[in-house]
Amino acid sequence: MKLIRAEDSHVTAIKEWFPDRRSCQVWGGPQFRFPFTDSTFLEDTRSHVLPSYVLLGTGDRLLGFGQYYSRAGRCHLARLVISPEHRGAGLGRWFIGSLAELGIQELGAGECSLFVAPDNARAIRLYRSMGFMETQYPEDDASVASAVYMVVHKDRLTALSRRAQ
Repeated sequence: MKLIRAEDSHVTAIKEWFPDRRSCQVWGGPQFRFPFTDSTFLEDTRSHVLPSYVLLGTGDRLLGFGQYYSRAGRCHLARLVISPEHRGAGLGRWFIGSLAELGIQELGAGECSLFVAPDNARAIRLYRSMGFMETQYPEDDASVASAVYMVVHKDRLTALSRRAQ
């Protein structure tokens, strides 16, 4: 497996992973347009603005996508997704750990954060197993009020990511 910068072709390919408005907006946020075109999908992912990465498997098979940026003083992970046909195979742990380490290093952050939909029990279990803890979002932002905010210290992620490799 390898983690590389996302190209437009990667980003437009993952749009097939979101067959309906709900799955698209749970992943991309309430502002994400649906139905989408290649052009609106690229715009709404902000893949030309945010550091965007893909997880590639054997034969460069597209397995995952994610982004990071600085938010509330942390390396914030966003739009994390594993291909529907590869979920539950342990790829998320390696992918998230690797992406978080890359973002933490580039941003010089001491912690990593993310938002997750409260009904996404599978993702919440994964994040908790990686050391993420639910906490109050430190800023007043109504757009994220319904999401679960989780944070992990960089030392906890580093140890987990090395173990998963």
